[in-house]
Amino acid sequence: MRKIKIKKYIKKKVNKTELKEVFRIAKELEKYLNQKEIIDQINIINVKGVHSQKIQKIITDYAEPNLGFSSEKEKLFEKYENKKLRPDFYKKIGKTGILMEVEKGKTVTNNMDLLDLWKCHICSEASHLFLIIPIRDEAKGLNIFDTVSKRMSSFFVEENYLNINSLIIFGY
Repeated sequence: MRKIKIKKYIKKKVNKTELKEVFRIAKELEKYLNQKEIIDQINIINVKGVHSQKIQKIITDYAEPNLGFSSEKEKLFEKYENKKLRPDFYKKIGKTGILMEVEKGKTVTNNMDLLDLWKCHICSEASHLFLIIPIRDEAKGLNIFDTVSKRMSSFFVEENYLNINSLIIFGY
């Protein structure tokens, strides 16, 4: 049984209390995703042609009732011209929040990981991002998890900081 892969990126000098809460939520999500029946469900639908909404549904079934996330939260981007932006999930924590985005086939080829990063960067209601992505794209022979991890690492070098205090990548 393949376990969920995790990669964490954290800015220097972040609120430790806030970060502790983010890590607690991430750990709960990781435990859920690592259950055998959840891994089996993900493996069944993680095939070419199946939309990310199927993976997102597995996340929804746990994240909303157990972790307090809301799906497709509206009005987080009201101050921008593109007001209709919505994250897959949002959770308020303290004075900020967590955006959680679920990707599948177009993670790297359509730069969906970078879109999710940008979305969190401009969101005044969130400074933490959970990115849930495939480990591999077998159809294209790509290691998605490693590629995304390398791309994201550049934004957690001090001179490249964004308005994101932490990023946790979950590879399924």
